[in-house]
Amino acid sequence: MQTQALTVERVPALWFLLVKKFYQQYYPSGKPNKADPIWVLKEQAAIIAAVRLKQFPNYQLLTAMVTKPALRGKGIGSHLLSCIHGALIEKPCYCFAFSHLATFYQNNGFSVITAGQLPLELQQRFTAYTAQGRQLTPMLYCLNALTSKTKKSVSG
Repeated sequence: MQTQALTVERVPALWFLLVKKFYQQYYPSGKPNKADPIWVLKEQAAIIAAVRLKQFPNYQLLTAMVTKPALRGKGIGSHLLSCIHGALIEKPCYCFAFSHLATFYQNNGFSVITAGQLPLELQQRFTAYTAQGRQLTPMLYCLNALTSKTKKSVSG
């Protein structure tokens, strides 16, 4: 897919219902929240991917990342994460990746960490989610991981 025709925008309050509808259609457990920044990738006027950055005083949690199913595996999610790099580095950004998607997140600047390296509140959430049987991998956005990947692709 050509990324030139795509735009990334932080969702203004007026769009919240459109984003909520997108989540209901493609990721019902995503639960968008007006209080947290939500970023969308649009093709023309249609939302094709979204991600939420749940805010805490000293860190943030990347959550509810979803791409329209017909467009998965085409680099859409990677493009979205690349475009919001500035927001991801404003303060430490953690992620509870579904374990089968950990490599995707590693390829996009996240590093695997232990649950013990999470802030206490996130440790508690992570423990509760995994106790429900969710297969999750704790991760932290790391500029160095992304820089190393970029250097490899440029020099390799």
